[in-house]
Amino acid sequence: MEKAQRDHKAHCLVLPFPILQGHVNPMLQFSKLLHHKGIKVTLVTTIFVHNTLMHGSSGSSCIALETISDGYDQGWREETDGIDAYLERFWQVGPQTLGQLIEKLSSSGFPVDCIVYDSMVPWSLDVAKKYGIAGASFLTQSCAVDNILYHVHKGLLKLPVVDDQSEISLPGLPPLELLDMPSFVHDFGSYPGIYKVIVGQFSNIHKADWVLCNSFYELEEQVST
Repeated sequence: MEKAQRDHKAHCLVLPFPILQGHVNPMLQFSKLLHHKGIKVTLVTTIFVHNTLMHGSSGSSCIALETISDGYDQGWREETDGIDAYLERFWQVGPQTLGQLIEKLSSSGFPVDCIVYDSMVPWSLDVAKKYGIAGASFLTQSCAVDNILYHVHKGLLKLPVVDDQSEISLPGLPPLELLDMPSFVHDFGSYPGIYKVIVGQFSNIHKADWVLCNSFYELEEQVST
């Protein structure tokens, strides 16, 4: 066991937002990059997702899989349960079971050094701080979209936009029209549950040890600076 502990530089838990595949894939690719840098990586998903979609499909035996509960271990259906109910339950059960996973890994001889979490589950940072672990917020969307949503969160871009004919000016971005905005902005009120999570991802991001973006500098040079 001691030799196994010396074989890696650090141990990172990587926690995507479990029910959105577009959030899982970027963080899985990032996990592979971390592994190539000599870091032990454990990808975390929910019990139901692991048993149905992700079991044996990580494509890389070098990345360990662990689970937490979202309160829907037998499955969740949007048409019957609703996204609001899912989010409320996940926010209740997730932090507790993530803490249990951290304790389990610590007692197994592979203590966690860092949690890289999808920014849409900001309570992960609170759990990390509780256990004295570093926390890195991973923004799965482009820097341009993150910039827009951050200004909505701060109240600098007030919604709904009253004049849909005027240009919208934000730092680091060219003048934009309302239809250039993310759907949660130009069609304000369309998905209130998801909107709350999308904007709420910035609630404690200033406390994170690192903020990671799913982009690269040459693609979004102006907004990145």
